[in-house]
Amino acid sequence: MRSARFLAALVGTLLISGTPITAAAEQPSSDVRTRAEVRTSGTTLEITWDQPMPAAEAEALTKSLQGAVEEEDVQTFMPKPNGHGPQYDVVRCDEANHIFTDRNGIFSVRYNCRFKNVNWGFKVTPKLVTIAVGDMKESGMVWHTATKKLGQNGHHTVPIYYQLHGTQGGVKDGDILHWSDRITFRVNAGGREGTAILNIGGTFKISRR
Repeated sequence: MRSARFLAALVGTLLISGTPITAAAEQPSSDVRTRAEVRTSGTTLEITWDQPMPAAEAEALTKSLQGAVEEEDVQTFMPKPNGHGPQYDVVRCDEANHIFTDRNGIFSVRYNCRFKNVNWGFKVTPKLVTIAVGDMKESGMVWHTATKKLGQNGHHTVPIYYQLHGTQGGVKDGDILHWSDRITFRVNAGGREGTAILNIGGTFKISRR
């Protein structure tokens, strides 16, 4: 599998939130935490626990999540600046499948220039699958160029390990395409429960050759 530099129009973001069930969760004291945040290049993991927890426990869990992030050697949705202006990965018509990777998942796309459409797929990474509880709800992939919205694919409720996929038409050679989607699912991390919202998105250029 080949990873590629991937310029994100919309930074991949993982938000995990829950509904506080006590007054302490809404107005926590200094030794209680209801949220944690892990930042990487192009990705943010925010957690709001269903119930508040001691600060020490929250910090330990945050560090364990951060460690998992740092151990992964993958191409993020946000490439490193090179000082030469915008750089778009090019998806070519003769390419069977162009693969982009991120710590949150794998995005694949194929440009069918003959039919003026793109086929895409997205699969959540195994590390996120291990903390997920139940199915995921996908809002539907949204596609647009710099000047117009191309459309939105259908929404789905499927197992968390399922590979989402779809087709977007109305594209033309040389288009710079922006895509985004939102995936929601429950999680259990370190024995703590919450609801995850995974926002994914990026940019690439399509070319006949």
